[in-house]
Amino acid sequence: MRGFTIVELLIVIVVIGILASITIVAFNGVQDRARVVSVQSDLRNLHTSLQEYQAYNGEYPITGTSTAWSWRYSCALGITNFIPGVTTSNSPQAPCSEGTANNDTWLYGSDGTEYKLIHLRARFSDSARQAIPSGMRDFRWSATTTAWGYWSPGSINR
Repeated sequence: MRGFTIVELLIVIVVIGILASITIVAFNGVQDRARVVSVQSDLRNLHTSLQEYQAYNGEYPITGTSTAWSWRYSCALGITNFIPGVTTSNSPQAPCSEGTANNDTWLYGSDGTEYKLIHLRARFSDSARQAIPSGMRDFRWSATTTAWGYWSPGSINR
C-alpha cells in the first residue's frame, strides 16, 4: 500500500494557502467597493435634501460666512445636527470608524449660496478608490485621505 509523500502533501498545502490568500484579497476589495456604493447612496440622499432646502428657502443651510466656512462633521455632531435646518434622521449616520470626528465621516460647509458635502476617509484600498466616480472626487485633501461627494460649482476650491 502506497500513501502520499511529505513533498506531495507540502505542495498541496502551499497551493491551498495561495488560493486562500487570493480569495481573501479579492473579498476585501469587494467589501470596500460595496462601502463606497453605500456611502455614495447616502450622500445622494443628503444632496437631494439640500437641493429641496435650497428650492424652498432660496439658500443652502449656512455653516459660516462667505469668507470662512465652518465645516460640520457628522461624526462629531450626529446625523440630526449635522446640517442646520435639514432633517436627516431618515438617513443613516456616517460610518465614523476609529472613533474620531474626522475619519470616515461626512463634512458639510456652506455660505448660503454655495455648499460642499463630502465623505472623508483616511485609509482606503485602491480598489475602493477606483469605484469612486471621477466627477465626485475632491482632491483638495491630503494625499493619504480620500474625499468625494457633491458640491455646487462655485465651491470646488473650498
